[in-house]
Amino acid sequence: MTDKDITGIIVTHGQLGEELLRTVGLIVGEIHDCYALSGSDLGDEDVVRSIREILERNNAKSAVVFVDYFGGSCGASCVRATRGLEGVKVISGVNLPILLDFVTKQGIMDLDEIVGHLIHRGQESVRVIEL
Repeated sequence: MTDKDITGIIVTHGQLGEELLRTVGLIVGEIHDCYALSGSDLGDEDVVRSIREILERNNAKSAVVFVDYFGGSCGASCVRATRGLEGVKVISGVNLPILLDFVTKQGIMDLDEIVGHLIHRGQESVRVIEL
């Protein structure tokens, strides 16, 4: 792994994370080092353990954990799993544009660059379309 290799973990309610990841794969092709977990299928402790296992198994120096909803149980589990870990950021409000940019920028940007870029991308993707 290089300093720009960043692991992605998507934690959502229901199957949202799996579907987002599947959709990204349909658009860009094969995806590396990005995983989806369902907080509905796993208990809070299982989510925490699964996040830590993914990070350990990938020997992740940098990671972004995406969560669907700030303040929900999935978000709380993500914070617990990553508290005190260097090189890991949690981003709430995951959406398709954020994930598309993440998988296409892995290996190009370092952690701080990609997080700033993803926040900007997520914000700019939410808009009213005037007809």
